[in-house]
Amino acid sequence: MARARRGDDGGYYGDLPCQWCDALLDQKGRRRPRRYCGPWHRTKAYVTGFFVAIAGLF
Repeated sequence: MARARRGDDGGYYGDLPCQWCDALLDQKGRRRPRRYCGPWHRTKAYVTGFFVAIAGLF
């Protein structure tokens, strides 16, 4: 599994997998690491977590 490293300038360098589909995302010196390919995967993760929390109540 690839890992992103924090550089001396505070940015992340290297690759991290998308938390939804495991595609590698190049961080390109960003201050905060990218966690998802795009907004659709972020939305899917949010909605899935929401429904899991609701289902856990019953």
